Amino acid sequence: MKRAAIQTAVAVHDYRSNISLVILFGCFMLAAMYAVNLYGLVSRTIAIRSAESQASSMANDVSSLDAQYLKLASEITPDALQSHGLSQGKVSLYISEPVPTASRALAAGQL
Repeated sequence: MKRAAIQTAVAVHDYRSNISLVILFGCFMLAAMYAVNLYGLVSRTIAIRSAESQASSMANDVSSLDAQYLKLASEITPDALQSHGLSQGKVSLYISEPVPTASRALAAGQL
């Protein structure tokens, strides 16, 4: 009986160390996965902040260019164009719209 108890104690001790190693390995793997996920979260957050700052910078640039465009567009007058040697265009030929046929008129809902 004593021999059976000793063999059981040795077997339990062996399994206990194996189970402890498996648990420690599992904890290490979970900690490594947590670290990788945390790093990914931080890097994505930094990338999003950078993209947002670039977007706001571009929006400011676009609004500045829009203001410049509106200013320049308001300065264009026929007199300003003539000072640069440009003149107003003249229509030399007018192309009228063809008279719709009955089938086109039906398709367009004009009848």
